[in-house]
Amino acid sequence: MQFSKAGVFSIIALTCLTLLAACAAKQPSASPEPARPLAGIEWELIQVGDKAASGNSMDERTPFIQFNEQGRVSGYSAVNNFNGSYVSDGAALKFGPMAMTRRAGPPAAMGLESALVNALGETRSHRISGNTLELFDADGKPLARFQAGVAK
Repeated sequence: MQFSKAGVFSIIALTCLTLLAACAAKQPSASPEPARPLAGIEWELIQVGDKAASGNSMDERTPFIQFNEQGRVSGYSAVNNFNGSYVSDGAALKFGPMAMTRRAGPPAAMGLESALVNALGETRSHRISGNTLELFDADGKPLARFQAGVAK
């Protein structure tokens, strides 16, 4: 049996393509980065509403929020410390009543604190993407954005 040069080339090309396809199929696929958990991370406030968090804290500390796996939340709101409860089911997130210290601070810090407390009260869902946690109201409007800080 004789093959033409074109026929031999076609067989070689088909064999190479088959081998390449088989090798590609065996390569591990790049899996997406697993989502960070809500609990166990100190989420540092980046922005609430249209207010940037940087430079607006009374104590030079970055406002933050931290969740634990028992449904408790705590944090620092630019002037005061707070703690309370939360319920999370998938993307749904709702905060319960919060207890808060009662210090007064400079107007910028008090404004940031007020905006954060209101955002927590309006939160109905969240999304974690990479190192960012976003809180949303019932209509899907963004309320606050946090960055993953130190794992606790």
